[in-house]
Amino acid sequence: MNPHSPAEKRRRTMLASTVGTVMEWYDFNLYGLASALVFGPLFFGSTSTGATLASFATFAVGFAARPIGGVLFGHLGDRIGRKQVLLITLLVMGLATALVGLLPTHAAIGVWAPVLLIVLRVAQGVAVGGEFAGATLLTVENAPPGRRGLYGAVPAMGTGAGFVLASAVFGLVSMLPDDAFLSWGWRVPFLLSFGLVLFGFWVRRGIEETPVFTELEDAGEKVRFPILHALRTAPGAVVRTLGITVSGFVWGYLIQAFTLAYATAELGVPKSTMLWSIALASALSIGTVPLWGLLSDLIGRRTTVAIGLGMTVLFVFPFFEMLQTRNTWAIFLAYVIAIPICKDMVFGPQAALVAEQFDAKVRFSGVSAGRELGGALFGGTAPFIGTALLASTGSITPVALYVVAGCALTALAVFTGRETARD
Repeated sequence: MNPHSPAEKRRRTMLASTVGTVMEWYDFNLYGLASALVFGPLFFGSTSTGATLASFATFAVGFAARPIGGVLFGHLGDRIGRKQVLLITLLVMGLATALVGLLPTHAAIGVWAPVLLIVLRVAQGVAVGGEFAGATLLTVENAPPGRRGLYGAVPAMGTGAGFVLASAVFGLVSMLPDDAFLSWGWRVPFLLSFGLVLFGFWVRRGIEETPVFTELEDAGEKVRFPILHALRTAPGAVVRTLGITVSGFVWGYLIQAFTLAYATAELGVPKSTMLWSIALASALSIGTVPLWGLLSDLIGRRTTVAIGLGMTVLFVFPFFEMLQTRNTWAIFLAYVIAIPICKDMVFGPQAALVAEQFDAKVRFSGVSAGRELGGALFGGTAPFIGTALLASTGSITPVALYVVAGCALTALAVFTGRETARD
C-alpha cells in the first residue's frame, strides 16, 4: 500500500487519534472508578455517605475544569492546528494521572490530601477539555464523502476502550485483599499512565494536520479569536451542541460512577462483579460506537439518535430493577443493554453531528465550548446528583427520572436543528 495515498493517510490518522483517545480516557475514567471505591475513605477519612459525596464532588471538579480546557485548546486548535493540541493534552493528562498515584492520603497529611487531589483533577479536566474535539475533528475532517459519521465515531470509541482498560486494570487490583488494595493496590492503575501516555505520544507524533485546517492556513482565513467569532456568528450551534451531549453525559456517568457506588454500598454487590460487568459491556462499545456512527451516515443523525433516546427512556427503570436482583448475570445483561445499545446509539453519531454545526474556522472552539460546558453541567455532576437524590428520597425512582429529563433535553437540541448527514 502506498504510504502517501489519501486512504493510507486516513488510516494512520484514525489509528493515531484513537490510540491517543484510549490513553486519555483511561486516565480520566480511572478517576471516576477510584472516586466511587477508594477516595472517600483514603482522602476524606470516612466511609460515610458524606465522604462519598465529597469524593464525587472532586470527580465533578474535573468536569467543571473542562470548559476552561475547551476554550483554551479550542482557541489553539483553530489557531495552530488540531495535531499540536492533541500532543499537549495527552502529556498533561498523563502526568496529572500518574501523580494521583503518588499522592499521600488523609491519614498522612490531613486536609492537604484532598486539596492536592483536586488540583490534579483540575489538570485532568483542562486536558480532556480539548481531547474529544481534537481527536474527532482530526478524523471527521479527513473523512471521505458520506462517511463522516463512521470516521468521527472511530476515535470516539476510544472513550469506551479507555473505560474498558481502566475497569479491567482496576478490577484486577480490586481482587487484592482489602488492606493491600487500600494501601497500595489502587495506586498501580494510576502509575501505569506514565508508560501508556508515552506510547500514545509516540503514535500521535507521526500524523499530519487535517487538509481542512491546512487550506484555512494557506488561504489566510483563520480568525483571531475563534470562540468569540463562534459565539457571535453561531450562538445557536454552541447551545445545540451542549444540548446534544446532555443525555450521554447524564446516563453515561450515572452508569460508570453512581451505579458502582450504589450497587456496592446499598445492594451489597461485590466490587469485582460491578467492575467486570461494566468493563465487558463497555468492551462491546468498541464495535457498537462506529456501527451507530455508520448507521447515522445511512439513515441520518437525527433518526439514529432518536432511536437511542427512545430505548434509553424505555430501559432506565428495568435497568435499576435488574441491578436490584443482585444476580451477576442480570447485572451483566443490564449493562450490555445500557451501554453499547442505549448510550452508544446516541453517542456514536455525536462527533459528526456536533462538528457539522460549525464552520471550519471556528469548529474546534465551537465544538469544545459547547460539549465541555455540557460536561461540566451534566456529566461531572451526575454521580453527585444521583447520590443526593437517593439519599434524600430513599428511592431510585428520582434517579431514573433524572435520566429521562436528560434524554428530553437532548431530543429538543437534536430536533430543533436540521439533518446534516447529507451536507
